[in-house]
Amino acid sequence: MILRPYYLNKIKPFLGKGIVKAVTGMRRSGKSVFVRQLMEELKLDGIPDKNILYVDKESLDFNFIMDFRDLDAYVREKKKKTRGKIYIFIDEVQDIDQWERAVASWSGKPDQYDIVITGSNSTMFSGELASKLTGRYLEFTVYPLSLREFRDFYPEIHDPDELLQKYLRYGGMPGLRMLDSLSDETVFPFLNSIHDSIVLKDIVRRKGIRNMTLLESICDFVYGNIGCPMSANSIAAFLKNQRINTNVQSVINYMDALTDAQLVSKVRQYDIRGKRSLEIDRKMFVSDLGMRHCKYGFRAEDISQMIENLVYMELRRKYDRVSVGNVRSCEVDFVAWKASEPVYFQVTAGCSARGTLEREVRPLLAIQDNYPKVIVSLEKIYTDNCNGIKLVSLTDFLLGEQSIC
Repeated sequence: MILRPYYLNKIKPFLGKGIVKAVTGMRRSGKSVFVRQLMEELKLDGIPDKNILYVDKESLDFNFIMDFRDLDAYVREKKKKTRGKIYIFIDEVQDIDQWERAVASWSGKPDQYDIVITGSNSTMFSGELASKLTGRYLEFTVYPLSLREFRDFYPEIHDPDELLQKYLRYGGMPGLRMLDSLSDETVFPFLNSIHDSIVLKDIVRRKGIRNMTLLESICDFVYGNIGCPMSANSIAAFLKNQRINTNVQSVINYMDALTDAQLVSKVRQYDIRGKRSLEIDRKMFVSDLGMRHCKYGFRAEDISQMIENLVYMELRRKYDRVSVGNVRSCEVDFVAWKASEPVYFQVTAGCSARGTLEREVRPLLAIQDNYPKVIVSLEKIYTDNCNGIKLVSLTDFLLGEQSIC
């Protein structure tokens, strides 16, 4: 197992504490391996094997656990045979009917149980569990590999440019490391099988979707328009022009299903001057570019959209909240907040041409505050500042090798 210290360091301070640790993320993004790494950390800290209980709902060994009663009975039986606190790890907990009832019951006994649960459903903790466990659970999201992690997985790739090219084309699903090589012939069939599994298990079955043609058409539209403003109305109108029968509500439902499975993210627009979110067309980004390419294809002409997607996902990892900014009719690619303080970002394929640099700088200069402003460029950067705005190359930004503040 290759360690992912960023996530381990975030969750370790809460192990053994009386709070439920909820790990979410797209299917096959590395949650199961991360959970096994957490169990190994506990063993290194002296917790006996018999005090660690692991339930993997993707394994047939646990097929007998169908609902919260089965789960609670299984845990209670193990508890009878063990002294001291039980450390419970449940992988893909959403596959257990009414699982939140058992978890809520255990969480009231922090001296007896420590709980880590994982799930592929982005809204699984926004309903009944949230109301039952207010103030007693923390959510941690595991994303596909960052470029830094991708470098750790492929130490044989020494050239930063080659590293970025592979990452742009094949994405960061951890399972890629199992393949003999990074090539279209090996990677895309592998990613296609993961994509189909997510669609089948987390969308079609869970949401009861029947119109696969419509779902695939909406997927194609989103994948072809990442980083572009869109709405359910605009998607429905486009599909009708393609002679695909649908309506706005169906598009909304299918888009929500894609978001819930964490294949894509909806990003709100934010009025920087008015300091408020706008209920207008949102932008869509994919969680992993390789997953997009295996279905839609890799198109070099989409490079601006792809690098904007990479920056968005990196901001999701580093910051508490990310929006698309608007100021005086100009768009700021991203506003990212940490501890309620914003940082403003523009993303460009290159800024060596004077006109391009002026275009990217203009929206940032229109922002009347002193919070950091950054331009991220795919093109190599030979200066680090322009009118007080930080300039950083995409590779340096993704690898975290240059401070942005």
